[in-house]
Amino acid sequence: MTTADRVRAGQGSARADEVVEPSPFTERAFLVFAAGNTVNNLGEALYATALPLLAYRLTGSLTVMTWLAAAVPMSMLLAPWFGSVADRRGSAPLVLYGLVAQASAALAMNLLLWNGQPRPWVLFVCALVMAGGGVAYRTGWMTDVPVMFPRCPARARGSLNSLFLATTLAGPVLVAATLPLLGYLGVLWLNLPTFFAPLVVWAVGVHPPRRAASDARRRDPVRMRSVWHDITADRRLAVTLVLQMVLEAVCGIGLTSLVLFELRHSWQLSGQQAGWVVAAVNLSLLTGNLLVSQRGRLRPRTLLTAAVTARAVSLALLAVPVWPLFLVALAVGAVAQGALLAAVVMLRVRYLPQAVMGRASGLMWLLTGAAALLSPVVIPPLDHAAGPHATFLVLGVVSSLVLVHLHRARTAWTSTNPVTTEPA
Repeated sequence: MTTADRVRAGQGSARADEVVEPSPFTERAFLVFAAGNTVNNLGEALYATALPLLAYRLTGSLTVMTWLAAAVPMSMLLAPWFGSVADRRGSAPLVLYGLVAQASAALAMNLLLWNGQPRPWVLFVCALVMAGGGVAYRTGWMTDVPVMFPRCPARARGSLNSLFLATTLAGPVLVAATLPLLGYLGVLWLNLPTFFAPLVVWAVGVHPPRRAASDARRRDPVRMRSVWHDITADRRLAVTLVLQMVLEAVCGIGLTSLVLFELRHSWQLSGQQAGWVVAAVNLSLLTGNLLVSQRGRLRPRTLLTAAVTARAVSLALLAVPVWPLFLVALAVGAVAQGALLAAVVMLRVRYLPQAVMGRASGLMWLLTGAAALLSPVVIPPLDHAAGPHATFLVLGVVSSLVLVHLHRARTAWTSTNPVTTEPA
């Protein structure tokens, strides 16, 4: 019996686009793996919160803040190559060397800050190396999630994404709590040891099974043209890819930097107060993510339409200069964003063939990363020319255009489509 047959047998009366999976938290291996992954993510959350606030303190420039954050989508341009390595050689090279690269760049950045005030481009180089190592590490373990947890691949991937968002909540809380005692540099030092937690998990034996050399040779002939066909042949993947690209361009790092800048500049919050607001937003993001990832059954069309609508409305509400409404809009938008993120990663694991999981994921990360780079290119000049309120309104209007795309692609979720792509 194939995996697709087992899924059909287990879903009973579920519709064709709804697959039921057990909870991954019943597996000991998943708990151990998730623990190491979460410690690493916690350090990333500390770094992601402290660095832009430190950049504002050093330069007072929205452009510098935005381009430091742009190191993450820029590093995604390497994702197809990392994905090819993952498919042909397995996870080990990417996981091990990616973590070492991150730790080395973090150490270099901290030493530069310790010795004085480095130029922004030097910080950017360190941030870019850290981001590249992070993409390599994530490409490695994400590619083999269906192999490690074959009973519940989509829910395992969704649950790991929820744990990641939980650490993004804990990160700003810890920054706000420790910043008065440690300062920005002290918070960045806390990030350094967290890179070694996944290595400990790997050392105790919780990792994907070793790939045989014959299996690696069998995968070599697959080319990117074939991988692209696997992505576009399934309309569900094509629809969610377009949706994710638009939202990355509109709601990506440029928007995050603009919100942080507004909290400090327009609303006159301290760095500690801004950290608490970011924590509240991340709690909303986690809430939306959990509402999707912990459901046994997923209804993609209804979920995507509702979440995109809420995201577009929340962006428009940010244009209203009323503090309580600004906070509500941040929370609602984050819930919608978390739900969309969970749905996208779960559908990707569910419908992509395992043989090309790394390359297909890498190619999609390349496209979404390129779209995310539009955010720091467009938003700061738009804010400079029209002001923050008009910028938020324009972003809301652009986000609403995704609803037209979802309506035109509504037949992608009908019962004529296959239940799932064979994952292994």
